[in-house]
Amino acid sequence: MSDYIGATPSYGVFDRQVLTGNGTATTFNLDFMAPPSSLLVVLQGIVQEPEFSYTTSNISGQPQITFSEAIPNTDRVSIVFLGNELITAKPANSNTHLDEFNGDGSTVAFTLTRTPVATAENFVVFVDNVYQRFGSSFSYTVSGDVLTFTGAPTAGTKNIQVIQLNGTNTLNTVANGAVTRAKLNFDPEDDATALAIALG
Repeated sequence: MSDYIGATPSYGVFDRQVLTGNGTATTFNLDFMAPPSSLLVVLQGIVQEPEFSYTTSNISGQPQITFSEAIPNTDRVSIVFLGNELITAKPANSNTHLDEFNGDGSTVAFTLTRTPVATAENFVVFVDNVYQRFGSSFSYTVSGDVLTFTGAPTAGTKNIQVIQLNGTNTLNTVANGAVTRAKLNFDPEDDATALAIALG
């Protein structure tokens, strides 16, 4: 027998948060940001209508829910997040990058064809097929798009190889209200009451 009345979530379970009223507060912090229509809010067993009984907002990075009236003292509010905003990691540089230079026995500074987005710890450098260690006390340093060796590499054709590994990751969020009914496996309005009974 299914644990759910209505559509079962395809991936994992729905996140749930429980609030307790104090008789005066109308605004509470949320664990996740979601538009009102992506929340199932149940006050003492009664489903609340989005945009009428409550709204949501993001204040300085803190998701909040605001009710049209203060929640009575000790009353419980069950909030089920039907469509969380997704956070995905996207590499600033999605591919490794290779530079090859010709040593001449005197030049120590070489200009890279791609400006690094991370520290020199994301570099792999070889001279004459020998791995070079990063640091001013060792083989080379990097400043901006210039790689500087502590000693001039020997003369050779493309005997200096500089590999930039993938850069640092940045986080991108789905915009507010971007999770629509089409992205869900059920219609929140049709299944709201059934889910409320199942989840309490």
